[in-house]
Amino acid sequence: MDWRPKYPLLVGTLVALIALSAGLAHAQEATRRAAVATRLLPRGTVLTADDIVYRDTTLRGPIDTNTVAAGWVTRRLIGAGEVLRMPAVERPAIVSANESVDVEWADRNVMLTVRGVATRNAALGERVSVRTDLGHRVDATVIARGRVRID
Repeated sequence: MDWRPKYPLLVGTLVALIALSAGLAHAQEATRRAAVATRLLPRGTVLTADDIVYRDTTLRGPIDTNTVAAGWVTRRLIGAGEVLRMPAVERPAIVSANESVDVEWADRNVMLTVRGVATRNAALGERVSVRTDLGHRVDATVIARGRVRID
C-alpha cells in the first residue's frame, strides 16, 4: 500500500498555514505589567490607588499603551482581578457637554480667544467639537479644564 499523499502540494500548503496561524496567535500575546482591579468595581467608579494593583500579565490582542491610574472612571462593571484597559475604563472628563469653554487659536505672534460651548464630554488631550459664540463649529483639543485649542 502506498502512503504518499495524493495531493502533496495541498498537504504542504495546509501544514504551512497551520504553522503560520500558530505563529501569529503567539505574536499577539505579550507579557507586560498591567493595571488589575483589586475588587469589584461598579460602572461610574472613580478609581483610587486602592482599586489598582500592577501585575505581570499575559495580554492577548492589541496592546493598550494607556497607563491606567487613579482618577480614571469605569464605563462598565469590572470584576476583581480583571485587567483595567480601555474602553472598560477611561480618562476623567475635564470638559463636559454644554459647558462654556475658552477656544484658543495661535499663529506666531497672534493669539485669538473666543467663547464657545463643548458638544460632548472630553478628557485632556481628546478632540471635541465646539460651537463658538460667533456661530461656527470647530474641532479643538482639550488643553485644560474649560480650555480648548484649535490646532
